Amino acid sequence: MNLSASMTSLRGASYPLSYRIAATLAMLGLVYGAWQTREALAALEWTSSTLLLAAAVTAMVLFGYGQIMRSQTWVHPDAIEHGWLWTERTAWEDISQVHLLHWPALAWLIAPRLMVRARGKGRQRIPLSDPSSLKRVREMAIGPAE
Repeated sequence: MNLSASMTSLRGASYPLSYRIAATLAMLGLVYGAWQTREALAALEWTSSTLLLAAAVTAMVLFGYGQIMRSQTWVHPDAIEHGWLWTERTAWEDISQVHLLHWPALAWLIAPRLMVRARGKGRQRIPLSDPSSLKRVREMAIGPAE
């Protein structure tokens, strides 16, 4: 990776708008389904372990929804960082292998992502749906467009 010392940091959404819309529609479907079955659910005999399992599943679904809706990717001069509640930072100097997966015509369906192999972290998948961040990473990995 060829980095410029004068490079500024960029930040953008990790997932494209189509992913956020699909996640919102899925959540609305789940809420609607729960609302439709509320009487049947209330009539069930709930044990403490069943309630705990339902709470854990609900928390996981909400976390996944939040991850899609709120996740950001930062491209810094010295590192790339992504996440929502917990961000993961990878220094450029620790990256030994880079694969940029991006199909421009299908970017609305298949989010662009950077697959890296980093020292001490193994393989990582970093979503990059923000156009300016994607352009910066492409320039760093491949070189400027001619």
